[in-house]
Amino acid sequence: MKAAYFEKTGGVEVLEFGERPDPICGVNDVLIRVRATSLDRFDIYGREASHGMRWPLPHVGGGDIAGHIAEIGVGARESFPQLKVGDAVFALGRHAHAEVAAAPAILTLPVPKGWSFESAAALPMAGRTAFDALNRIRIRSGEDVLIVAGASGVGSYAIQIARTAGCRVITTVGSEDKFAKALETGAHEVINHYTEDGAARVKGFTNGSGVHAVLDHVGTPMFDAAFESLRPNGRFVSTGVTAGHKASLHLGKLFFKGIELHGIGRADQPSMRKSIEGLVALAERGLLKPVVHTTFPLEQIAEAHRLMESSRFFGKIVLTVAGT
Repeated sequence: MKAAYFEKTGGVEVLEFGERPDPICGVNDVLIRVRATSLDRFDIYGREASHGMRWPLPHVGGGDIAGHIAEIGVGARESFPQLKVGDAVFALGRHAHAEVAAAPAILTLPVPKGWSFESAAALPMAGRTAFDALNRIRIRSGEDVLIVAGASGVGSYAIQIARTAGCRVITTVGSEDKFAKALETGAHEVINHYTEDGAARVKGFTNGSGVHAVLDHVGTPMFDAAFESLRPNGRFVSTGVTAGHKASLHLGKLFFKGIELHGIGRADQPSMRKSIEGLVALAERGLLKPVVHTTFPLEQIAEAHRLMESSRFFGKIVLTVAGT
């Protein structure tokens, strides 16, 4: 099969497109002929060997998969008899930047009605992360919620999920040209996190009270502003550390304000399936849709990595694979 991969870590120049061995279908897996997949920050970190990501080499990236089932493992057939060879599915799997990829049957679901493979491939990883994070901090109707970096894949889903829950959504973006898209996606207020005082703007939007909850995956540069944006008894959840993993914490403010600090943690597969099913339920009601910034043919993997590194995108970057 053809795949995008790297045999050594480094810059985009290490990326290759060529022949790799077909994956083996595990007992509880399905094999999927990939029609679309997506790019994630983990793919950048793995290629760079940064942020603690060290993969065995050579490595085929990608976790999001959309395509047709080609093979079903023995255990998968018993546990998920509804899955059939030829079904159009999407999944959270492994080594997805290829013509064929494996995924656990438990994390393989039918493509939502009316969706393209490109849309379905943009959903699993980023959507589940946003869904789980907002559940972790128990957002409720009528609350003010701050979504840091709303132009990211996770951010674009979090905006929609929080709005659907009845929250007033404040988000941050890194450039003025992303304001309109953030509002279109569902945000009520938008802040430029490079040029504006985020905490002051949040206080202005909330009449000095601050937000009830914050979702952040940027890390160090945004932590102080996010923390200061919380009202007493507010809740904060981290889903990543894109721009840095160390921050200082004022423990006096933590105990005095009664702030809750959460990490998203590592969900087990049944929990992940439940979250993805929750996303599909929202999609079927027309309350959530992937924001696909652009697509690249898989062989243009280097161009896709360059775009993600530039941060000049809103939503998800999708890779397409020609049908076979």
